[in-house]
Amino acid sequence: GFYWWSHYPINFVLPSTMIPGALVMDTVMLLTRNWMITALVGGGAFGLLFYPGNWPIFGPTHLPLVAEGVLLSLADYTGFLYVRTGTPEYVRLIEQGSLR
Repeated sequence: GFYWWSHYPINFVLPSTMIPGALVMDTVMLLTRNWMITALVGGGAFGLLFYPGNWPIFGPTHLPLVAEGVLLSLADYTGFLYVRTGTPEYVRLIEQGSLR
């Protein structure tokens, strides 16, 4: 299935990212009724709107948060919660502890 998405936490994989581009692509098809123009113009618009489609979803992650007396952004705090097991820091922790 989604091999390239398999290492992301599930709440970072959002299908709603595709909605703005798909709406523009459908509008181009509705107005032109031509598959070729829809593929070129609508497909280009889909690609250009893919990144800004994330802004209303991930915008609140820049809000400030006080966690254990430290001022962080919500994105930083989320990054601390999802431990990346391939990093050298994590490997050092495992080698020092009893999980080895």
